[in-house]
Amino acid sequence: MVFYVVAGLVFLFSLGVRQHLKSPYKRWSQVRSAPGRPGGQVARIILDANRLQSVPVQPVKGELTDHYDPRHKQLRLAKDNFLGNSVAATAVSAHECGHALQDADDYRPMKLRTAMVPIANAAARFGLPLAIFGSFYGSPAMVQIGILGYVGSILLTFLTLPVEFNASKRALAQLEQLDLISPDGQEGAEKVLRAAAMTYVAGVASSAWYLVYLVIVGGRSLLRRPEPPMPPPL
Repeated sequence: MVFYVVAGLVFLFSLGVRQHLKSPYKRWSQVRSAPGRPGGQVARIILDANRLQSVPVQPVKGELTDHYDPRHKQLRLAKDNFLGNSVAATAVSAHECGHALQDADDYRPMKLRTAMVPIANAAARFGLPLAIFGSFYGSPAMVQIGILGYVGSILLTFLTLPVEFNASKRALAQLEQLDLISPDGQEGAEKVLRAAAMTYVAGVASSAWYLVYLVIVGGRSLLRRPEPPMPPPL
């Protein structure tokens, strides 16, 4: 029962934060960037200026599906941001270019995150259910294995924060150096990128709440004294 209460509160907190933080993106996606360049062109200019002509910029379906793929060295932008010339589209495109610059510079936190993704995904998928089943069936071993697996996935979430903040810092520097945004637009870009970063912070907070619960459950399982054996019947 305690788990479901905690899970419900964490879900409502994360949902509320994400909805609140989407508002800067929606607002600045309706404000045209002064240079008037679409996001795809902005990304191409930044990449070419940093000798990354080999990195293609491709449109993808979906909303806010923008990402840089370090395995295939490809930058993909949601169609609205690829074609759009809003301040938000410019900011998001530059942010993804920031990840490409990290990859080119062998930025260690990003390299570590990329290497951990397959393991962390598996741990996140199976760790939490295993810990829950272990707590229901009174199996300390299952609880501890599940906790360790889930901790591994949370480490990736924590590692995401410096990677995302650094990518945003690089993005704003590129926009200013290459004159890709006006001073007014830069203020909007900063708000969009700050909101995106805070979304990751909310994700870390949610993961931390789950971790605290699992650690408490696992600790109780380990510290629980075994019941004395029943005397044989007469």
